[in-house]
Amino acid sequence: MKRYSQRSGHTAMAELNVTPLLDLAFVLLIIFIITTPLLESNIPMQLPTGSPHNSTPPDPKSVWTVSIDAFGRVYLNDRPIGLPELERELSVFSRARPDAAVVVRADKSLQYQRVVDVVDVLQRAQISRMHLEDVAR
Repeated sequence: MKRYSQRSGHTAMAELNVTPLLDLAFVLLIIFIITTPLLESNIPMQLPTGSPHNSTPPDPKSVWTVSIDAFGRVYLNDRPIGLPELERELSVFSRARPDAAVVVRADKSLQYQRVVDVVDVLQRAQISRMHLEDVAR
């Protein structure tokens, strides 16, 4: 026979069932994984594609280096120069050599505006081949 006691059948459980919480966490994770790419690409645009880099390296004589140090001083091939002079010399260089290219090296602590100023000079001098070099020394 069944024994009757004073205790009710509804006693407090000492353990917490975490299975429903894990189910909820996994459902939310799946929802975020599905919706995140949609939120990031909400601006319609067509990105440019480049051709494979099969070209021969440029002639070293047609590549000049513009360096900008941490204090914002500009150097053309390791020679200090001002922006107006830089523009004049690069204009002459680009007219003399149609395959002219410039490597821009900037200190990592430099303000970005100084790099933009140099890139503007390159555009005005009609230098179309430019490489921004990462200087992490």
